[in-house]
Amino acid sequence: MQKKAVLALLVDGARADVLARMAQAGELPALQKHFVDRGGLATATSVFPTVSGPAHLPVLAGVHPGSANLPGIRWAERPSGRRGWFFGRTRSYMAPFRAWKLERDVPAHITTLFAHVPAMADVNTWFVRGCPGPARRTRWSKPTAFLRSLVTRNWHRSEDQAEKALLGALDRGFTSVHAVFPAIDELGHRFGPLSEPSFEAYRRFDRALQRILDVLARRKQLEETLIVISSDHGQTATHTHVDIDGVVARVYPRTVCYPKIWRHAFSAEAAVMVSGNSMANVYVQGVGGWHERPDFDGPASQAAQLKACLLEHEAIEHVIYRSAAPGVFVIANREGALRMELVDGAGAAGPRVRLSREGKDPLGYGDLPTLAGSTEIAEWSADSAYPDAPWQIVRFFASRRAGDLAVCARHGFDLRASFEYQPHNGSHGGLHRDHMLVPALTNGRWARQRMRTVDLFPSILSALGKPIPPGIDGETVAID
Repeated sequence: MQKKAVLALLVDGARADVLARMAQAGELPALQKHFVDRGGLATATSVFPTVSGPAHLPVLAGVHPGSANLPGIRWAERPSGRRGWFFGRTRSYMAPFRAWKLERDVPAHITTLFAHVPAMADVNTWFVRGCPGPARRTRWSKPTAFLRSLVTRNWHRSEDQAEKALLGALDRGFTSVHAVFPAIDELGHRFGPLSEPSFEAYRRFDRALQRILDVLARRKQLEETLIVISSDHGQTATHTHVDIDGVVARVYPRTVCYPKIWRHAFSAEAAVMVSGNSMANVYVQGVGGWHERPDFDGPASQAAQLKACLLEHEAIEHVIYRSAAPGVFVIANREGALRMELVDGAGAAGPRVRLSREGKDPLGYGDLPTLAGSTEIAEWSADSAYPDAPWQIVRFFASRRAGDLAVCARHGFDLRASFEYQPHNGSHGGLHRDHMLVPALTNGRWARQRMRTVDLFPSILSALGKPIPPGIDGETVAID
């Protein structure tokens, strides 16, 4: 398939299973007719952490959050000396100047679709590197629409704004657009991901999509335009909220967290940064201070005490941490642990992961290979409760900003009880399939029905006949 232009639509918060079920039931006729019936529906594994911002990078740039040194929607940088100096060393993208922060924080060698696709406009995009000012069609309307939706509690207004801006970009001569549609995520947070308001957001997106397709058809641009639709994460319902910083503070009393970053900002023993409400990066000092890494497996250590305290808590599904041994990472629950060592591969084999279990497998995989590469992990874990988790974990810890320990919440719980802009009845951020599996649709036919979201970036460029930049994490999936 050779196309001249692309619409890359990111439907924030859309779950693969929900979209497929609604399409099959006839509730999404545009998606069914123009995508599913053509063989253009696949299931994609997103990236850890499954949160907006970091999980937008696969479609935009073809990289994992770890490769972009972007381990969450909030993160911190460990102090380099003995003292816990966190002033100026924390980051939140749920705050003003998001685009400027991301431009500063993401390594300079990472490029986006905007740099590779001519005449591509931005609609609600978080990371806009390579996008010229005139192509940023929602620089001012996006915050206005968000505030209006927040005040009126009508998140469909933000969806309407995205559609209007996309059609306006086409009117102004932009042939390609990257657009984010936010309503499914926002309504999922407010009412729950399996609620009727959330389902209505899927239906409204489908109706907006049909209007967009009609405009392209009238302009005689539909056949020459590649359309790719995906998401950054799914969601699960939430009934109980826990301030995870309070749990950490039982072991490390001087704990920094958002938004109370002034507390202990110059003398912290630990820092907690929550993302998506189901995941948190936790940073803790070592025995001698912040210049030493903590040892979570050390007998009777303070770090081991924290790990035990977290695992005993009803809200915690898993803790994931850096082992004292270089290149070794561990995911644990109350019953056991899985150790993962990243082994550099030679030649075409690429990096591989050495796996070993202690006690019961915390991911429930059953029999495990001793050594597995990226493709093998994706294949044998695809139908599990935690698809691709070993690969996602080793890629996550490629970021030097990743926590010493990451926490994932159990279904029904999240890790942030205070300071939310609306009631949260849906959460995301973790490794479970309900967070990780998202739809990947195209108006062609995918060569295979399983992929990672990092594969979408090179697949789009290949379908447009564009060269694929080196150093990305994804691989091309053909579109017929």
